[in-house]
Amino acid sequence: MSQNRKKRPTGNQGRRKPLGKTKLLPHTTSYVREQSLYWHLALAAFQTGKGNGDLLVKLVKALYLAWYLQQAGFGDAERELYLEAERILDAAAHGANKDIWSIAATDCPPIIRLLDLHEQQLLSAPVFTVDEAESRLVRFGKSERRSPW
Repeated sequence: MSQNRKKRPTGNQGRRKPLGKTKLLPHTTSYVREQSLYWHLALAAFQTGKGNGDLLVKLVKALYLAWYLQQAGFGDAERELYLEAERILDAAAHGANKDIWSIAATDCPPIIRLLDLHEQQLLSAPVFTVDEAESRLVRFGKSERRSPW
């Protein structure tokens, strides 16, 4: 038997297309900086009472993606930090029902810590891992669960 012959895939092997270089490397620094700027501008808008639903969604998405990426082995923050940030963003969502789109400056440090963590995660996690975390976020969004933890 020739050693150059390909082995037939067994079970789940071979069903996944090999990942290309762009999926195996982290996101580009410019992409991550752009995302980070957007998150921090969103938070600044809330600090001045100028937040909106789209900005809130961006912040919540960053929070939950940070959690899923930490579960994948990227980053290390205590669960309480996630709970505190979620509480703050939840309060901002409830305020929006009264057309108040704000987050007090004193409530921003936990969110800033998580945004900084998420920035570091995006700089180190391969794109395919981020894609998997985003898929988990979509599944969570379609579920009846209140939060991912």
